[in-house]
Parts: sequence; structure tokens; C-alpha cells
Amino acid sequence: MAKAKELDRLSALPLEIKTSLLRRLPIEDAVRTSTLSHSWRHVWTHLSKLSFNFCYPDDTDLHQAWFEVFVYLISSLRGPVTDFDLCYYPNAYKSVDLICFLSLIFQKGGLRKLSLDNYNYSCSALVQLPYFRSLRVLYLRHFDLLLPHDFQGFEHLEDLSLYGVCISQKDIQLLIDGSKNLKKFEGHVHSDDGNTLSLTFNSPLLTYVQYYFSDSVKQVRVINAPLLEKAHVSARIGATSSKEEFAFIAALTSKFIADIATVSDFSLGFQTLKCFFQDTVPCALRVQFLQLKALHLEGSVTCLDEKVFATFCCLLRNMPVLESLEIECIDPPGALEDLIEPDGSKVNECIKKEDGISCLERNLRQLTISVTSSMSIVAMGMIRFILLNASVIELAEIIYRGDNEVEPSIVEELNLVEKVSPNVNVVFSSTSDWF
Repeated sequence: MAKAKELDRLSALPLEIKTSLLRRLPIEDAVRTSTLSHSWRHVWTHLSKLSFNFCYPDDTDLHQAWFEVFVYLISSLRGPVTDFDLCYYPNAYKSVDLICFLSLIFQKGGLRKLSLDNYNYSCSALVQLPYFRSLRVLYLRHFDLLLPHDFQGFEHLEDLSLYGVCISQKDIQLLIDGSKNLKKFEGHVHSDDGNTLSLTFNSPLLTYVQYYFSDSVKQVRVINAPLLEKAHVSARIGATSSKEEFAFIAALTSKFIADIATVSDFSLGFQTLKCFFQDTVPCALRVQFLQLKALHLEGSVTCLDEKVFATFCCLLRNMPVLESLEIECIDPPGALEDLIEPDGSKVNECIKKEDGISCLERNLRQLTISVTSSMSIVAMGMIRFILLNASVIELAEIIYRGDNEVEPSIVEELNLVEKVSPNVNVVFSSTSDWF
């Protein structure tokens, strides 16, 4: 009797609340609620946001059955589909009919967010976008992208993310230029004909840009973005990369960074830092960040060495008003067991007291270093360098994963460091997150 009364109360809920509850469920569970009672039978058909996560079936019959289920679900919806999210692992021997799927979504109208994530990086699929005129967010990972015929731009598109997407030079520039309301861009793209690409952002409303550099592009420019506040730059550099490859990435990213030097919040990868160190010149990056307040450095501890440290010091000289510095070592737990540390003596040479770094003398007040494993020599060197040189720093926080113990030697060493700032508080804390 109690269960019946509880079910009656659920059945009496307004349609808006019922659909709000179903939005929090996977689509298969949302459809199953149709068996609860007569009043719940068609509630799921009022959903406007769909999310699918599955492995594409190998069996031909299952493949056809899944396709028919998809068609049934979309066709049964009573209103437009505003959000569509598909994460899947395709089979290398079967084509994925995304064009048909997207055509069904297009017929419903009103799509504002489209997210397609291909988990099988070795099996790319073709995406030919319909002309979604209401589209505001587009996220694609590992696809070959074709734009609609006579494409004039997604006039409402604000957020564009393209990761490992193959596209023609004409289409990528047309997509950027045609998105007049573009505020955020993330990712990296490859040419569909094997040639390198050039990207130019003439986007007056752009506030955030992130690009992952590789040899697939020859130029990425930001020529008009007066509202740009935040930028992230990283690069793909292998352990066996040549000096020429390092120099190429350094030149490529230097030009890009010069375009976005007015940002107040900047993120940079360790591998990119490493590119800027050359044998004859300690730091090839001469860009002045006159408005930068927050700097984030991230990457694998395996990239940290004395070259990165030297470039790190050079960067600080070019950031006179820097207030916050965050360094994240984002290695998976247990991945650093065989790590070969750099020469500690060379790092120690780098951390001798430096003069003329104005942000350390006047502005830098917070340092945060996150590590997933034991502290590396270079990470320790960065902390010691700040404590020995930053006159106004107030907080130095070292964050460990909760399943790692803080090494007593590190605590002891930092306690012995003669801190320049009398107000600095060195704090060790833990987290359960894997940065």
C-alpha cells in the first residue's frame, strides 16, 4: 500500500518536473519509466536532451537493431532536440552512418548543442553537418568533417571544440569566419589532404582560445580579439624529437603567443616550455605579458629538467604583474616508478637568488603545486626558487594525492629554506582527485 501511494505521488507530479527527473537518467533508463504507470508512458517523449554512450556492435543484426531503436527514439520525440551527445567506440570494419543520425536530429529542429566523441582514434568517421541554424556549441573528437553545401556560417555558434579533426583549409577557415559570435575555441585540426593548415581568428567576441600545436599546422594567428582574457598553449613533442622539431614548435607557438600576449590568464604545457630552450639562447620567448595575473603550467614530470627550469625563470621576467602561479604534474599514479631524475646540481645552479624579476618583488602572492606522485627535483626547485626570491608571497601550497604520503625530507628541506617573504605560509594538503 505504501509503495502504491508513493507511485501515485510520483504520477501526480507536473510534466515539467517529470521530464526534469528523466533528463538526469541515461536514455535507456528514461524510456523504461514508461512501464511505471499510464501517466508515465509517454513522458520520455518530451525529452529535448539526448545522451548516448555505447560500443558500436560488430554483429550485423545487432547493428541494424540498434539503428532501428535509434530511429524509433528520435521519431517518437514530440518536440525539438536541443542537445545531442554521442560517445561511442566504432568498429573498424563497419561504417558509422552518422549522416543519417544527424539528419534525423536536423528534422526535429532547434539543436543548440552537438557533441560527438569517437573513442576509437584509429577509426575515423565522416561527419557531414546539416545546417543547424540554432547551433551554439559544437564538440567533435576524431572525425573527418565536411561543412554543409553553400555554408555561410553558424551565426549563433559560441563554443567550438575540434580535437583531432580532419578538415580542409577552406572549411576550417570558413567555419571560424562564419561563426560571428564565437567566444571559445579549443582543440587541434589536421588537413584532409596531408598538407599543413593555417588558421586565422578574426573574432571580436573571442574570450578563450586553446590550441594543441603539432606539425599539422604552419600558422595559427589571432589578429582581432579585443575581449580575449584566457589562453592555453600546448605542443606535441616526443622523447626522440630532433632539434629541428623543437625549433619549429618554438617558432610556431612564439608567433601565436605574441598575438595573445594581452591575456590575463595563461596556461602552458611543460613540453612547450622545453621547446623554448636552445643551446645558445636560454629562452627564445621574448613576449612581454604586461597584463597577465595568473599563470598555469602543466604536464608530465618526465618533461621537467633544467632546461624547463631555465625557461620558467625567463618567463617570470616577462610577466611583471603576475599574482598567481599554479603548477600541475598530471602523471597517472604509479607511472613514474622508473623516472630518471635530471642532474640535481644543474637545477640547484638555476635556483640561486635572481634579481630583476619584478613579479617576485611586487606581485606574486600565491604558488600552488599539485603532484600525483613523489616530488621531483625540478618541482622542488621551483618551490625553493619562489621561496628564495618572492618578497610578497603569502601562500605556497603543495597538494598531494590522498593515497601518497608527504615525504618528511621535503617538509624538512622547505623548513630550512630561508624565505624572503616574512608572511609566507607553506601548506601541505591532500586531494582524492587525479588532477
